Amino acid sequence: GPFYCSADQKRYIDLDFFHDLRTRHGAPGDFAQAYVIAHEVGHHIQNITGVLSKSRSMQRSMNKKNANEVSVRTELMADCFAGVWAHDTGRKGLLEDGDVDEALKAASQIGDDTLQKQSQGFAVPDSFTHGSSAQRYEWFNRGFESGDPAVCQSL
Repeated sequence: GPFYCSADQKRYIDLDFFHDLRTRHGAPGDFAQAYVIAHEVGHHIQNITGVLSKSRSMQRSMNKKNANEVSVRTELMADCFAGVWAHDTGRKGLLEDGDVDEALKAASQIGDDTLQKQSQGFAVPDSFTHGSSAQRYEWFNRGFESGDPAVCQSL
């Protein structure tokens, strides 16, 4: 799927993921895709503000369960930044009816619990790295409702 590389500060988008988002995960729409891209841009914000390096440093000194918890908090922060971007997009009058619903649906369809249940029939919360569907929905919405990046602090 899509990812952010802090070494070259680029976002890489696997276009097959957007097909899967629409067909396998039931989250169609251009704004669902925009949310995914905005999430990756959120990681760039984390990189330039030092959050990614802090997160990685913390993870190196932890057991796998605790390191996964830090990963989840980092990912949820990126979801929140995507919500802040969506808020600003709406403030500029660029949102269409249903856009935010598309993003929220995508956030909830690509939570670790949903993905794990689809692939193995059950979820293992200690192995989550991106957050549950409810968490991803909540953090995107937190950023969208407030429009304030300060509400995104999770580390």
